[in-house]
Amino acid sequence: MEKDAITVGVSRGGLKSTAEIKILVLYLLMNVNEPVPSNQISDLLHIEGIANTFEVNEAFAELHNNGLIYESDTGNECYLINEKGRDVGQTLQSSVPFTAREKSLRLLKKMLQRNRHMKETEIVISHENDGTIKVTCSAIENEKVIMSFSLQAADDAQAIRIRENYLDDPALVYRTLIDMLTK
Repeated sequence: MEKDAITVGVSRGGLKSTAEIKILVLYLLMNVNEPVPSNQISDLLHIEGIANTFEVNEAFAELHNNGLIYESDTGNECYLINEKGRDVGQTLQSSVPFTAREKSLRLLKKMLQRNRHMKETEIVISHENDGTIKVTCSAIENEKVIMSFSLQAADDAQAIRIRENYLDDPALVYRTLIDMLTK
């Protein structure tokens, strides 16, 4: 494929063709069953050096204008793929390097899982009057707090690590605590 994409921020092995970027977007959308925020995908692919953020945004716009994807009812520029887009993606997916496809899909699934966890949790990092840093993590189900715990962090970096690790799998933390406390 012709190298016609902006390549600023794209690592070696990243996508340098607008056609490849469009096919990758179709591939990603056809492998997840929920609306995908275009801005988060473009940021994710750019941060990982897979594709230039402007090119990814342009790919979404062109795919939408060509009737291969559509904006979901949730708004916020979240997209889903339709049958026409799925057919095109299935046919052309092998023209995008396997490693780029699989890495992008793995990262996207992690991002979507993180988005779901952010809706199901509340995490507050507070700097107390006595100089300590408190991290309060809560699990929320049906708008009710079903678990909440607080930890004292040694510094801001540790508080952020606690927040990030909790967001990775709040259900694991919940199950572990329940198991430990109900033996």
